Amino acid sequence: MKIRIRENQAEEIEGLSSEYPFVLHHVTLPETSVPWHWHEEFEFDYILRGTMELTTSAGTYTFHENEAVFLNSNVLCTMGCAGGQGAVTVDSFLFHPILLGGHFKSIFETKYIQPVSQNKKLRILELRGKTKQQQLILSKLRRLSELQKNENTELQTRNLLSEIWLLLLDEIQEQKLPDLPVSSIQQDRIRTMMSYIHEHYQEKISLEDIARSAAVGRRECLRCFQSLIHKSPFEYLLDYRVETAQRLLRTSSLPILDIALQTGFSNEAYFCKVFKRISGKTPNTYRKAHRRQI
Repeated sequence: MKIRIRENQAEEIEGLSSEYPFVLHHVTLPETSVPWHWHEEFEFDYILRGTMELTTSAGTYTFHENEAVFLNSNVLCTMGCAGGQGAVTVDSFLFHPILLGGHFKSIFETKYIQPVSQNKKLRILELRGKTKQQQLILSKLRRLSELQKNENTELQTRNLLSEIWLLLLDEIQEQKLPDLPVSSIQQDRIRTMMSYIHEHYQEKISLEDIARSAAVGRRECLRCFQSLIHKSPFEYLLDYRVETAQRLLRTSSLPILDIALQTGFSNEAYFCKVFKRISGKTPNTYRKAHRRQI
């Protein structure tokens, strides 16, 4: 399964449609690259094997086998293998709020969905089986996964998700959610700046250019990146250029020099140096290891 990111850095979720806004992805990390992203859909991630590391602007969390995490709508995050060791297998359940909320301003939306989606303190909820409700949620997530092996289970899926949602609401009520260190204004600013980087990564762009895209100064630009994703804007730009180069190496026969120039690097030598530092492999070695049939 590939993670596709739109230009504004919102994830385009494979397999999810307006007719049926639910999908289950069986994800293997690190085979699937999960860069910084967000999406409007709610998400439950159940760890089947290994140890997953989830990073949000509020911090980094580690989840082990048979644990899960709930991700609220529009949460900026990235995930991978904890410590970079071994593979992690995850069942990722994604669904749009409309699946449970129904039509606009319905009682289901206002009474049951909005208290979660509009809760600024709730970015994630750790589900480690420490309470009876958490144990029930984990059990129902396993049932939900099994259910997807059958055909014509749309209604049963929605019913089971409704049961999970009611348990989630109870769990949220019982937990004292901490105040968040990062404001929603900073969230909006970094989304704008990340979008600018994604639109202009092929060009020579400066810190001033990135800051100007969100109508902030250099200092606030640096503060936003450091506070939310713990990288400088330049480090994030290089990471994105390398991620884009990796995709081209996997899916095209373009020469290394062409890929370097297309992803914003001024010459092949500098591209190879940065690529190896970030990915651990030279471009040629990476291409041989990941090359697909064109």
